[in-house]
Amino acid sequence: MQEHSAKDKYNFALYVPVIKYMNWENINGRVKLYFSVKDPVRRFAGWLVKKSPANDLTFDEMATRTWLLVDGERTIFEISKFVNIDGKDTMEESLRRVITFFRYIAKKGWITFKEANWEPDETSA
Repeated sequence: MQEHSAKDKYNFALYVPVIKYMNWENINGRVKLYFSVKDPVRRFAGWLVKKSPANDLTFDEMATRTWLLVDGERTIFEISKFVNIDGKDTMEESLRRVITFFRYIAKKGWITFKEANWEPDETSA
């Protein structure tokens, strides 16, 4: 069991990401998010050329690996350890990349965060 201090409660790396956006699938080892086009101009232009306007997003390898590790239980810190399982980056670099990714997709509204389920150690406070 990891020991945590009271100040760890505000450490972003100890938050647990939870996927909110459910319109996605894993295709050939890449996560693809599907979006419907709501812009009437783009929809009309698609109708004119008889083609549906696509607004989908396919993640790269690192983003796919990170997205698939989000299970509502793992913290950002734990996910960054799994993402860097091959040891190509330092732990700090891996954590920085994962946090940047999570901030981006959180800003888009695709995930949310909850606090990790742990109680601070009273002796370390």
